[in-house]
Amino acid sequence: MLTIFILSITLLIVAPGANMMLILGIASTAGSAAARRAALGLTCGVLCHTALAATGGSIALQRWPDALQLIQVLGGLVLIWIGGQMLYRQLRWQPTSPQADRHNTPSPFAQGVVSSLSNVKTLVLFVSFLPQFFAVDQVVAVQFVLHGGIYALLTLLIYATIGSVAGTFATTLQRPLIQRGMRAVAGIVIMVFGVLGVLG
Repeated sequence: MLTIFILSITLLIVAPGANMMLILGIASTAGSAAARRAALGLTCGVLCHTALAATGGSIALQRWPDALQLIQVLGGLVLIWIGGQMLYRQLRWQPTSPQADRHNTPSPFAQGVVSSLSNVKTLVLFVSFLPQFFAVDQVVAVQFVLHGGIYALLTLLIYATIGSVAGTFATTLQRPLIQRGMRAVAGIVIMVFGVLGVLG
């Protein structure tokens, strides 16, 4: 059962989504190291979801579906804000030094944490997907910690690897016009995921 869970969660992690777009966007414009910091932020977000689920948050959300819908809308709004900020910065872009550009951009780690915490897909995984792999004769909180820990570890390994590979191409993508285009596209895609989250 654990092997099936690992394979399933791996496929869900590598599926296109807001987190993947964030990693690719950061890797292609800021390099491998920044992408790995974003991956660490995404992992911290998964650990927060794990702590919430282990303390009864997921069970509470199952009992109150309206709360889950509210969180889904709020998460969608946050993704719209993240994507909107990325797009806005490119629309009002002016040539700056790399140091100034890094100063005006939120840290990759913080972007990863916010993206993970606001990602409705992650919340739904903890509410409805992970419990399918639980043994009925074991403590639920312990199983949330175990499965959530595996999910977090795979998140770090997969996104850090993808970010490192994508970051190797960053030197060929340092032209300002290409960077602006990639960040704008990433922002639009993240906003689309946010709109889909709001609309349910």
